[in-house]
Amino acid sequence: MIPIRLQDDAWREVEEGTEALVERWLVGEGEAVDSGQPVADVVLAKTDFELLAPAAGRIEKILIHEEETFARGVDLALLNEEVQGGASPTNNSTASVEADDAVPVSSPQSAHKQSCTSLFVPFAGIRGAVARNMTSSWQTAPQVTLMAEADVSLCEDRRKDLKNAAGAGVTLSITHFILRAVALTLKDHPRLNARVTSSGVEVASDIHLGLAVNVEEGLLVPVIRYADRKPTLELAIEAKALAEAARAKRLGPSDFQGATFTISTLGTTRVEWFTPIINIPQVAILGVGMVQRRPVIRGNDIVAAPTLKLSLVFDHRAVDGYPAGLFLTALCERLESAEDL
Repeated sequence: MIPIRLQDDAWREVEEGTEALVERWLVGEGEAVDSGQPVADVVLAKTDFELLAPAAGRIEKILIHEEETFARGVDLALLNEEVQGGASPTNNSTASVEADDAVPVSSPQSAHKQSCTSLFVPFAGIRGAVARNMTSSWQTAPQVTLMAEADVSLCEDRRKDLKNAAGAGVTLSITHFILRAVALTLKDHPRLNARVTSSGVEVASDIHLGLAVNVEEGLLVPVIRYADRKPTLELAIEAKALAEAARAKRLGPSDFQGATFTISTLGTTRVEWFTPIINIPQVAILGVGMVQRRPVIRGNDIVAAPTLKLSLVFDHRAVDGYPAGLFLTALCERLESAEDL
């Protein structure tokens, strides 16, 4: 018997303890397969992989079934080399009778249901991974949201200056200033830069920011590592490169792992504020809404200024409201002063 395992390359640089999921078996027990034939679809850290048959033979036994998870080095199935490739022999007449017997009789209710369904999106691939992660987060972490509004006038001025200095071809948005501000603020408020484990809270020594990227199949969160060591312009270039690579499916599992804090923005929409779901085991996530011009009091004057609302969602097991509020306050103050941005 030959064990069928997920290829070693898929696990390269993946965090210890990470598990993959068997999403779908493409063959069943007793079916003949050729060497290199895809036999299952597997998801590892929001990355899709095809499980390949290591040799020609017959699937003797499936050990890890659909929707079950497995760790590195685990046998997913056993392959018997005694049968060499090709399709499984079948009795055509028997198959024809069974197929005829299996044809469902359409009822008025089923016909109505089919006519009312214009699109069906299965919980598979990235969409399935997002669904599982969000469900797990919602069921596991007691999540609390704090919201504050920041005047980003000085950030806008700074953005124009950096843009002019960088020249054509460089895209700068308020998101890149938020990345920089969050990274610097986390240095002063490390309890938000942490992960929850079964025994407690692990405060991270380095700051790795996850930036949510919308792709056609769902939501991906590639990681910008050591974000506090990078100036705003470098963060902008790296964020753009990661987003493009994510949409082109050029990133591997390790590119989505290791974040210590996540930022999710809907700034390109008309959403003013929202409450994103924590990317567990992280302690917190920041939701960023659209920039709007609002009346702001400056001294004795009322002026129109660009502002945005920030929603900090945190795991109440790991941090309380007051220190979370201090972090959000410090973040707003940093954005309003544009200090070190």
